[in-house]
Amino acid sequence: MQRWRHPGNKKEWGDWIVLTIEADMSEAGLQSACEQLNAATSDMEQFLDLGDGNQSQDYKIVFLVDGKPVHERDFFHEAVKIAKLRPLVSEYIANVNHESNSWQDEFHPRGSFALAELTLVDEKYLPQLASLLFKWDMGHETYQYTLIDQLFEKYGYTEQTLQLLAARVCADGQHIDENVWRAIHCHGFKEKIDIEHFVDIALELLPYPEAAWQLESFARIYAGQDEATYLLTVEVITKALRHDRKFEAVLDEVLNQFSGKFEEHNLMQTGNDFWSKPVMDWNADLENAVIENSDFTKLAKIDIGLA
Repeated sequence: MQRWRHPGNKKEWGDWIVLTIEADMSEAGLQSACEQLNAATSDMEQFLDLGDGNQSQDYKIVFLVDGKPVHERDFFHEAVKIAKLRPLVSEYIANVNHESNSWQDEFHPRGSFALAELTLVDEKYLPQLASLLFKWDMGHETYQYTLIDQLFEKYGYTEQTLQLLAARVCADGQHIDENVWRAIHCHGFKEKIDIEHFVDIALELLPYPEAAWQLESFARIYAGQDEATYLLTVEVITKALRHDRKFEAVLDEVLNQFSGKFEEHNLMQTGNDFWSKPVMDWNADLENAVIENSDFTKLAKIDIGLA
């Protein structure tokens, strides 16, 4: 295992860390590589040290199999097939996300490749994804909509996907409505969801009381063209807000967001676009990011930190 410093384009971004780990794709080899990775990332300040006291913002993990570089998505795709290795993969994700708004590269928050592969084989780890929606910079989404759509299609309506849906509604994001619409109207949530239970989960997840207004959009999407369903959903939300003292100071402000006229036509017109979209691979628009293209001739070995 070795850390390297890769030079960046000074006009656009600075140098970044490359970690190489020699591995083989046997169960023992995968486990050893995961354990080395977790040891390397257990102290992120040390891990991101460029060797001169400066900190890298980005990093890349390269696994060397028979001397050939293997992208981490391919590595984790194999590792998560082995159930006993999944907690090690989850540990790596937690290690690199100890702080908010952190990126691994231009398009992926830290731990993205591992988390996507992990959640796609084991829904037990969906709560880890749900919690990260509140830590990642979801105001600049890249692949998250597609991954969440894949997960809703794969697992359908379960307690774990319901929590993920609630987190999607309550966290920041550019494509919240698309995910909610497709969960409700394309992936079978509409017939199974208990609105009171969903609202209870959502109110617990809200990052701050004023954010409760985001449930209004959920009510519109859930109701579709049915104004009566919208009004009943708003009634459930309003009742829950009134019974929770943490919303007392902002109750009037939040409920004012629910007082507008129901407009189903614009919503349904938007929804028609969501119906026709096929479920895609989570990284489908970012294929170049999974091509291992590090220029190893430019790497400078960093002796500080890791043996």
